[in-house]
Order: sequence, then structure tokens, then C-alpha cells
Amino acid sequence: MLRMRTIYAGSAIAAANYYTRYLTDSPGEVPGVWSGEQAGELGLAGDVDGAELLALLEGRDPINGTRLGRPFEDRYLANGKRVRAVAGFDLTFSAPKSVSLAWALTQEERWVRAHDKAVAAAMRHFERFGSTTRVRTQNGRLHPDSRGLMFASFRQTTSRADDPQLHTHVVVSAKVQADPGDWRALDAHYLTAFERAMGAVYQSVLRNELTHEFGVVWRPIVKGQAEMAGAPAELLAEFSKRAEEIDRLVAVKVAEFRERHGRSPSQDEHQWIGRRVALDTRTHKSGKGAPDLLTRWRDEAAEFGWDAPRLVDALHVVAAEAEPEPAGVRMDGIVNELSKAGSSWNRAQVVWALCGAARPQAELDGDRWYEVIERTTDDIVARCGVDLGYRRRGA
Repeated sequence: MLRMRTIYAGSAIAAANYYTRYLTDSPGEVPGVWSGEQAGELGLAGDVDGAELLALLEGRDPINGTRLGRPFEDRYLANGKRVRAVAGFDLTFSAPKSVSLAWALTQEERWVRAHDKAVAAAMRHFERFGSTTRVRTQNGRLHPDSRGLMFASFRQTTSRADDPQLHTHVVVSAKVQADPGDWRALDAHYLTAFERAMGAVYQSVLRNELTHEFGVVWRPIVKGQAEMAGAPAELLAEFSKRAEEIDRLVAVKVAEFRERHGRSPSQDEHQWIGRRVALDTRTHKSGKGAPDLLTRWRDEAAEFGWDAPRLVDALHVVAAEAEPEPAGVRMDGIVNELSKAGSSWNRAQVVWALCGAARPQAELDGDRWYEVIERTTDDIVARCGVDLGYRRRGA
């Protein structure tokens, strides 16, 4: 699952403290890490320092403090409405509950590494296709490539309900460089229009990496993600307290929407309702980290008769009995899936459909699988004459 949240320049101090102090203070959590081609050019590497992140969210060079292009300033429309300056974006990638559960009970670091690899693949995709800016011309706007992104990744292991939940906040700077010294605003169109594609890349790479590492198989994809086959439903429910709360409140908001508008919300409207509910119901974490909660998690699992060895055995038994996954992807299946959404498609929609249709191939690790996704998408685009909808960097 992927959720996006805008970080405004006016709350830069609070945001920097949230990511570098609040999130990382809990026992067992690790510091954020710098990534992105542009980050490397500025000398940002290794652990994220709070002062560096604050400088970036204020539009300054984190190393020498100089201004990166125009300052972040709120502006006002003719009707007096304030438009807040955007300093960055929080992209939160969350693993399926069965993956978090397996990590929590086994404490096997390969589950965490698979999640990290999937996040990195999704960000590679974004940097390749969404790292652009906007330039006004007499004939409209141009969208030149930038020299890469600057982002900080903060991996977390617990939910706000103290359940196991592997997820990573990726803080993406709104500053990009079109040419040396020419700092501009990141064009956020890819984030807002193609969020599903990025989430699909994360989920697909994660599934393939875990199939490669552990030989697991997967249930059908629901709402963009799949749970591991063999993971007990009662434990998934027990360790999904926060998700159940959000789902219950979203159902109430959707019912209110239908009553007001006389129709069901569109997919985009439904996603907006979910994001709004998640933000409105956020509470402070207890401050306990995974080491503090491990005994509780194991005790809760034991109440249902489960422990780490039994869970691992269940995953292996189901995998051994499963039919082999077919290799390759049928193009007609991809086209049929895309046709449900409309008569024309862009590359991001092809990525989304492909990630939902392509089954994991155990002989490939997550990195190689990501390359298969991009290469197969290029092939489908070339053969079907798909409108790219955006440019690839360097094209």
C-alpha cells in the first residue's frame, strides 16, 4: 500500500522533528537514510540529520545553507484564498500484514530487507519517470527532466496501535535541479496522477523478493496488495487494529457521501476519504518499540495457538501444495484489464495492470524482477502504441 501526504513549508520545523526525532526515538527503530541522484550531488549520504532535513524542507542547501532557487512562500489568489507553499511529500509504503506478522514472530531480517528492496525499486521508478519540473513558455508549459531527486527514507516497524507493521516514510524534497544551478519545483503530477502505479511496483517487487527468498505463494490481489497464502486469518485480524479502525470510519464517511451526493464516491474520492480519515484519527505512538512489544506479540499469537515455527510451517505447506505459477504475462489479459478503465491508457496504467497480472518468479530476486517490470512495460507500450503520458528521463 502507498499513501501520499503533502508537507508544507510552513510546517518545516515540525516535520523535521517528526521524522528525525519522534519516529526514530522508539527503541529498535533506525535513523533515516538519504537517497536519490540529486542528494548524492549535494553530498547527502548516510544517516539523515535533523538539521539537514530541516534545511531541505526550508529550501536551503543542507550542506552550506544557500538558497536553492526561489524561497518557499505562500501566495494568495484574487479571492483571498491562501495557497500554501509545498516543501515536499511523504510517500508511505506499507507491507501486507502477513509480511509484518512473519517478521514480528520470526525476527528474521530478510523480511525487512525485502521491504527495503521493494521501496527502493518504487523510488527508482519514480526517479526515472516522475523527476521533472515545469517551465512556462509563450506557448504554454514545458516539463524538462530534472537531475534526479533528493529523498530521505525512514523505516518503521510498528503501527499506532502497537501492532507489527513494516512501513517506510519516504520524504521527497520539492526542490529539483533542471540544469546546474537552476533550482525549480518538482512537478508533482506523477505523484498525484500515478500513485497507484508506484504502489503496484512496490507490492510486486516485494512479492517476488519474498517468493525468491522464502518460496512463499500469495493470495489474490485485493485493493492493490496480496497476503501470503497460509497466513492465518485470525492473526491477520488480531494484528490489524489500526486498519480495522480506519476501515470502519471510512465506511461511515462513504455512507455520508452517498447520502449527500446521491452516488458512490469515485476511486479517487474514496482514496481521498481514506487519507482524510487516517490523518484525522492519528494518535501519538506509545513510544514502545519492537523490542518492547515482542513479548506481547508472541503472547497474542499464542492465544490463537500460533508461534513462529507453526507460521513458517504453514507458509511452506501451502507453497508446496500450490500449482506452479505460469511464466510470462499474456498481453491480451493486460489489455482486457486496461480496457475496463477506458479506451486509452498511459504507461503508468500499463505498469499498474502488469504488476497486478504478473505472478512472482522464484528464480528472480527483487532487483531483477523490477527490471523485468520496466522492460515488459516498454514492450507492451511499443506493441500497443500506448500514449506515454509523461517522459522518461533521458529520452
